[in-house]
Amino acid sequence: MAEKVKSKTDVAARAGNKAKANICGSCGNKVDVVMAVSSTGKKRMRRICCGE
Repeated sequence: MAEKVKSKTDVAARAGNKAKANICGSCGNKVDVVMAVSSTGKKRMRRICCGE
């Protein structure tokens, strides 16, 4: 009989990493993620902090 295989992904650890905010290496503030749409209609996610 086949035994149940334990999940290889730790769901609690993944949720914790997702909840943790990304911190800027230069100033130490939270990095904002926004969607930018170009004039041609192409969408991309941008990380904004420190005027970069």
